[in-house]
Amino acid sequence: MPGQETFTAWLRRHAITAETLDPRAPMDDLEPLRDLIGTARVVAIGENAHHVREFYLLRHRLLRFLVERCGFTALAFEAPFTEAHMVDAWVQGGPGAVQEVAAAGAGAGGLGGCTEMYDLLAWMREHNRDTAAPLRFAGTIISSRRPALAALASYLRRADPDALPVLEQISAHAEGLHHTSIFKVLHQYTALEPAVQDAMTASISRLLGRMETMTAYQRSRGREREHATALHHLRGVWYGDHALRDFAGRGIPAGSAAADAYLAESVLRLLADGHADGRIVLAVHNCHIRKTVVTHDGAFGLFPAGYHLAQALGEDYLAVAATSGDGRTAQVRPEPGHPLGFQVLDHPQPPPTATSVESAFAAESALTIADLRAARPAVIDHENFQHMRMEHYLTDVDVFDAYDAIAYLPHTTCTDYVSAQPPPPAQRS
Repeated sequence: MPGQETFTAWLRRHAITAETLDPRAPMDDLEPLRDLIGTARVVAIGENAHHVREFYLLRHRLLRFLVERCGFTALAFEAPFTEAHMVDAWVQGGPGAVQEVAAAGAGAGGLGGCTEMYDLLAWMREHNRDTAAPLRFAGTIISSRRPALAALASYLRRADPDALPVLEQISAHAEGLHHTSIFKVLHQYTALEPAVQDAMTASISRLLGRMETMTAYQRSRGREREHATALHHLRGVWYGDHALRDFAGRGIPAGSAAADAYLAESVLRLLADGHADGRIVLAVHNCHIRKTVVTHDGAFGLFPAGYHLAQALGEDYLAVAATSGDGRTAQVRPEPGHPLGFQVLDHPQPPPTATSVESAFAAESALTIADLRAARPAVIDHENFQHMRMEHYLTDVDVFDAYDAIAYLPHTTCTDYVSAQPPPPAQRS
């Protein structure tokens, strides 16, 4: 009878389970996922922390199933939009070593720098070698300014040279803001004079206005897709500028709103670019894929990318949060003296509480997936789960409202990227 059992009891009878995370293992055990996925065009597979080995394996195995069995056509990763083009070229058969390509094109915060990521990209390249419909790799997050502005300059020289002086103004203002770490860039930005910040914002807005008004003309010259790509490079610069103003206390205090809006736009753009049959696997942090507003000091809260995608796509968007039981996790901590501006630390998992969703799962299988949409009307305690793991702590979230499904892994460890990190300056001998 509906609503007469606990979520834990429901999981014992209805959860989808698998006994391995090995991406090369046979996939028949994942066939029950078809009903969960349905006709969704975007399936987001999250993680409760970056730099965790088992989350890479989970995404790799599910990506393989979704591509080979369900016809998905692209992996949208938490990588910078501009730089990720070199990764896409590599998985299509381009030159270079996977380690170099991943570090340069999928390496925001080191996310491309581990063995598991190399294996995933190598599988994509191998898959594309023998298929008529190549699998694409796409970045979704705001790029570093230098590569984004360089891509813009290359386009404008051919398509709109009259706009180059404005681009040169932006480049001059942003000369000291070139770093792959947002922590370093934020420090550099706050050191700028307010007049320089304002001049840079004005120049970016002027160029954005110019390119928006040139869209019809560029379409008439056969450059519609090229113009759209160049415009998205610029929108990343524009969103990034507003995010810096917000964090520096000179804008509207909106946290990660600009970054999440750009992420959602990147996914929707990729979906449109894939035409009617495009289907995307989105691999980003749980905090980005959630469908509900994040409580914030402002009047409206924060809108994650998953909120935008759910509003735009409805049931064509499926959010699967990945979380874990015990073991180790990675803590990303700002560290001004570190070369990257942050330190990634190997940290023990705290025990779950009665209100954290992890407490409902039993550590019996390598993977347990719960369809929250099916569970909600059948259980009596879905409102109890108001917390979930995030890195080394528990975060507030109404789990059944925020996500469509939970992928639970009983034990996690950190990737080799974490063990290779130098210690903070104070700990060096």
